[in-house]
Amino acid sequence: MKYSLLAASIGLCFSGQLFAATYQLTELPSHSSSTDTIINDANESGEVVGRATGLFNIKIDTSYIDFDDDSITRAYNDLKDLRERIEDPIEFTLDDIKNNNAAATDPDAHEFMRTYLNARNGNGEFQKINSGIAVTFSTTTSDEKVIFDEQRDYTNNDLSRSVISYISGIASDGAMVGWGTAPYSKRTDFVKDGESDPTVFFERTFSSRAVFITPSGEVVQLPPAFVGEYGGFSTANHVEKLDDGTYLVVGQSSTSVAIDGQQRFDDICNGESKPVNVCVWELQNGSIYYNRHAYQWKLDANFNLIEGESKLLGLGIIREEDEERVHLGTAIAANQAGYAVGHSQTRKDDRFISRQRAGYYKDGQFTQIIDHVEGYESSRGVDINNNNIVVGYRFDELNSFEQVKGYYYDINNQSFTEMKSFFNSSDLYPRDINDAGIIVGQAEVTSIGDVPRREAFIYDIATSELQNLNDLLPCKSEDYNYRVGDAVKVTEDNRIFAVATKTVKRRDSLGNVTKDSSGNDEFESVAVPVLLTPISGEPEQCPAEEAETYERSSASFGVFGLLALPLLMLRRRRK
Repeated sequence: MKYSLLAASIGLCFSGQLFAATYQLTELPSHSSSTDTIINDANESGEVVGRATGLFNIKIDTSYIDFDDDSITRAYNDLKDLRERIEDPIEFTLDDIKNNNAAATDPDAHEFMRTYLNARNGNGEFQKINSGIAVTFSTTTSDEKVIFDEQRDYTNNDLSRSVISYISGIASDGAMVGWGTAPYSKRTDFVKDGESDPTVFFERTFSSRAVFITPSGEVVQLPPAFVGEYGGFSTANHVEKLDDGTYLVVGQSSTSVAIDGQQRFDDICNGESKPVNVCVWELQNGSIYYNRHAYQWKLDANFNLIEGESKLLGLGIIREEDEERVHLGTAIAANQAGYAVGHSQTRKDDRFISRQRAGYYKDGQFTQIIDHVEGYESSRGVDINNNNIVVGYRFDELNSFEQVKGYYYDINNQSFTEMKSFFNSSDLYPRDINDAGIIVGQAEVTSIGDVPRREAFIYDIATSELQNLNDLLPCKSEDYNYRVGDAVKVTEDNRIFAVATKTVKRRDSLGNVTKDSSGNDEFESVAVPVLLTPISGEPEQCPAEEAETYERSSASFGVFGLLALPLLMLRRRRK
């Protein structure tokens, strides 16, 4: 890899500006066996939950693969030709993978098999892999929190790595909520109609189950309102510890099998070409199988579900007598007063609107807070503070281009305010609001061609002032190698938990540091969790920032890759 800086003279076209460094950045621990680590939520005590992606050294089962099949030989030849054109030839063969365990020892072979399997994620005849894990943070480490994953024979008694595990929220005392999928098992005894030999299938027992995790780490399942024959569906998005010591959890739950979902099941899930439960998850993967509505669970101080308090929160639509389609709604956050915010499908002038609209749930009712003009427009509600102010964003489609606009809405006086962004067509995504009316999130700060650059922002409702958080940090230097791309949580004392990118040594899918053709270490930008703490600061002169250019053989930029694209940026664009 070649690493170069554009000539400083290019940057001199822009003048530096005075600016006060008003936040101190502290990098939090990243997961050591993954590429990227991000934050999902934090509480006032500084306890943090998140997610790591790009997990290294996932075990791959090749014993059932037909290496003479056209799909894998074509994929191999395409990769071989590509690497030869860039003068970086691969050194493994399909026979090496089949007979010499190359997928466990050769990083190119391992990455090839991961890519091949990921392309067949919706096909039950192939191993399912997921390189993302749920993590919790201590002062020194970022540790995996296993929810439903289990060891499997086909991964040499390692975890299956076939699940999605997600911790979405954390309460004031460290209790957490989230959701996970069931691990896949390898089935070897199913014989398709008309065939004599069995075909391998990978199957699971449910598609998603919400969980409550006690402060000591015990996992309590939060069952859906409707379980049915195939496990149902539930997710938990937020937990609020109330003043009486109980816990309010909001999210989404299956309420029934949709009529059109049942019809698709009846048409194709006959057990002839695949096991029925494999057909069900393929059906869920490609379309909506369940009606899923906003839902709440309540637990007492001993973490037991309170009878009668698990219930639907409401829906922005009433099913008509002859209506067969899926109905959807979800709750994303809640406050101490019991208001929940999220989005739901609705009707306008008796016309069904498939795209969900932002609103709040209270006393079994959903109240829409944005009056959309067109049926194709949609919106989201993402957070609510204890003063009943909702934040979220809306999608407006202009000439086939979707623009994203942030907003806040005061339930008390029913006032709606659209937030200004950095320029007219700048997308803006609020993530969180504290009780003082400070909003944080991510916004587009510039765009070169079709490639946007998004960075973290802070917005004060009292003054309507919008600032790029990178402008409130020290000037970039060799010792300060960060670009804050997203702000996730703002506490009541205005600490901000965020995600930044930094340049580190590149590692392959087995976790080894990679080298270029000259034997030098390669580098890449990765996502890291950070804490921004308010400080007093003196104005400092920051030079125009030089643009970094990276040349790599891989086109993978990771979870926050767009933040690390080589764009020429003006360090101080706010006046």
